[in-house]
Amino acid sequence: MQNREFNLVASDGTFLIGRFWKPNGYPRAVICLIHGIGEHSGRYHYWAGRFCSAGFMVYSVDLRGHGLSEGKRGHIDRLSNYLDDINSLVRRVKHNWEELPLFIYGHSMGGNLVLNFLIRKRQDFSGAIVTSPWLKLVHPPSPFVVKLAASLDKVFPKLTFHTGIKSSQLTSDSTEQNESDKDSLMHGFISLRLFNELNKSAQEPMERSSRLSIPVFFAHGTNDEITDFETTRKLAEKLSESATFYAAPDARHEIHREPVADNLFENISNWMEYALKDIEHAI
Repeated sequence: MQNREFNLVASDGTFLIGRFWKPNGYPRAVICLIHGIGEHSGRYHYWAGRFCSAGFMVYSVDLRGHGLSEGKRGHIDRLSNYLDDINSLVRRVKHNWEELPLFIYGHSMGGNLVLNFLIRKRQDFSGAIVTSPWLKLVHPPSPFVVKLAASLDKVFPKLTFHTGIKSSQLTSDSTEQNESDKDSLMHGFISLRLFNELNKSAQEPMERSSRLSIPVFFAHGTNDEITDFETTRKLAEKLSESATFYAAPDARHEIHREPVADNLFENISNWMEYALKDIEHAI
């Protein structure tokens, strides 16, 4: 497996750092992976390696304000900033590997972004994988706090506060918890503007689900204390035949770092295999 960093410039000139993982042989397909809030693409090294072992290439990028990319930690001016970052990544991949099937994969905040990207930007993918998406928080702020945040946003959009997310909420694995706590590229901040943008965009996939026309694989841990399991399940049911839903038993937020990770990978890879067979049959 090859693993390299690359530079990427978003449409507004923001300098981004990306990574790719390439299997030793010629890849069968490519996955664009979008990380969650406060993390970065490098955290998916092991998980990307699993896909490489199955012949899939993985590309990812540190979204602005994350990892090694430019930008204020945990802040954006508008949701379209993140969507443009994702589009820059997708364009790079399509330019380099235009002959290969392409999947898009988003976790947590990245799941929210991927669904909104599909609704607002483009759906020329073989399928989408969405895990533990931020569609509804398990412990959302009160309506009063949400209104206050919207009001203060007009004056102090860059005001940041801590997300309050603990590594013990991410995974039950103590080794993984320690790695997250020691990761210097991780941050726990979110600005008023970013919270308001994500809070609004979280409602879009359910309200505009009819616009999602490609196959989507959803996965959510039944013990997730951060994003709501039932909301993800309901969206999958609403999409009916175009969606697959995997309930990860007893798993916390980062399913790919839980004991159930092997089973999750098997389900995702099998789903991708079916998607590729459908493409080959259509050709």
